Amino acid sequence: MKDYKIIIVGGGTAGYVTALILKQKFREKVNVKVVRSKDIGIIGVGEGSTEEWSQFLSFINVDKNLIIKECGATYKFGIMFDGWGHKKYLHSVFTDLDIKTGQEHIGYLNLILNNKKLSHNFLYKNKLPKTIETLQYHFDTHKLNVFLEKICNEKGIKIIDDIINHVEVNKKGISFVESSKQKYEGDFFIDCTGFKRLLISKLGAKWKSYKKYLKVNSAITFQTPDEKNYNCWTLAKAMKFGWRFKIPVQGRHGNGYIFSDKYTTPEKAKAEVEKELGYKINVGKHIKFDPGRLDKVWIKNCVAVGLSANFVEPLEATSIGTSIQQSFLLMHNLTNPLDSVREQYNNQIESIMENIRDFIYLHYLSWGKNNSFWKNYTYFNAPPSLQKMLDLWKERLPINDDLKGSDYKLFWACNFIQILHGINFFKKSKFLKKQYDFLPKVTQDELEHYLDSTVKKTYSNYIYKTHKEIIKNINESN
Repeated sequence: MKDYKIIIVGGGTAGYVTALILKQKFREKVNVKVVRSKDIGIIGVGEGSTEEWSQFLSFINVDKNLIIKECGATYKFGIMFDGWGHKKYLHSVFTDLDIKTGQEHIGYLNLILNNKKLSHNFLYKNKLPKTIETLQYHFDTHKLNVFLEKICNEKGIKIIDDIINHVEVNKKGISFVESSKQKYEGDFFIDCTGFKRLLISKLGAKWKSYKKYLKVNSAITFQTPDEKNYNCWTLAKAMKFGWRFKIPVQGRHGNGYIFSDKYTTPEKAKAEVEKELGYKINVGKHIKFDPGRLDKVWIKNCVAVGLSANFVEPLEATSIGTSIQQSFLLMHNLTNPLDSVREQYNNQIESIMENIRDFIYLHYLSWGKNNSFWKNYTYFNAPPSLQKMLDLWKERLPINDDLKGSDYKLFWACNFIQILHGINFFKKSKFLKKQYDFLPKVTQDELEHYLDSTVKKTYSNYIYKTHKEIIKNINESN
């Protein structure tokens, strides 16, 4: 694999993330070039990450605090859902204090039975322990891409400012890509051209839509001013024909309304937001998308990553996480690209995307109003794979073994439990107490002690700061 030439077409987060992972893995064995144009903007619908982001930063040996300092970032401890369930609820990111609580999910059993929140109370108050860290972040997407490009340059990845307008295909796949100025030849090509799918479409890849299940297909984005403090979570507020997000980054808030154009228009969506906020907004972008994935993301010597390969919707900020997982998977398979390897890779990506599809759909089952848009989301309209699991979870809490497929999937049993609880799925279920009572008394006692003594004591000994104070301290540190 000496001097293996990898050409990545398209910058943005997906292109830079893929380049950095492959370069970090193979070092001098690969020659990585990213061909992108500064004249082609990024989509930038959302400005948040999942836990995979921290894994990525650790892998490429980048200090996490640099994201705070250079990307206008804030901490993200989860997503606050407002109007989706019987009351507000937080889908939280785990810290070290959650680990034991989640073991065999007996902690969840205890908390649900005692009508307690499944996440830390201090997160609702936007007061954070001074020493706490998270695995997720909010960031300014444009600053993030500048930062990632800088890291690419530092690690010997060549960034070329150019626009590809021709893709040459042969029996082996792609032989070269070409601009008006130059031809780029390589051994392997990665399509990060977003919704254009400039490379992978030439090899016969077909789009497999999820619109049968997921109805939102449009978004408007806008900004709102900075506030006295930062929330330590993304706000996801249910709206008439979809939902809107509010993301705190340093100096401003990124916002968007994700909706179905079958039921409303960008103009009406804007008016709905303005009525709720009580002031006018300036819409930055109107984006249309078809939720789904490619039938094959790896064909011959080309892989599609990021929006080129799949996109469901901004809920749960899955796009960057999926790109990271896809790139890690590619890293493990690139050295032996046989037909069987490509087939297995494609199967794993399919599994990852169906996990996301089912998880996203689950959120929408919570709406209780007689509304034409929200009435689409019922048990009977859900993907069959989710229906099967819901039938099982009427009898017991989810476990990881319920969720078949790739170990690189983004959502596990703990994530499903939090959403199920948030939408009040367990309200009428009698199995919870039965399942908990079946546990040995010593196990129950240990858990009660852990929750009521160890955790409470640990929290009481923390020095709490506001989210903004913590970010300020990081920015001022050496």
